[in-house]
Amino acid sequence: MANKSKKIDFSHVGIKPLITVDPTLPSFEGHPFFEKKANVAKKLLNRVGLPKFISPKVAK
Repeated sequence: MANKSKKIDFSHVGIKPLITVDPTLPSFEGHPFFEKKANVAKKLLNRVGLPKFISPKVAK
């Protein structure tokens, strides 16, 4: 019994259900808390800028 190696069980990998967003949840677009956070982040990016290896995406 002492010489038996532990058997690794890989059968449980990847069987978790995918996370989906419930379509009945309300949208937080225009919510004051998130708008404030987005404005702070935009000001910081304008002041500091992006690193050279990250190209800015064009908003559509």
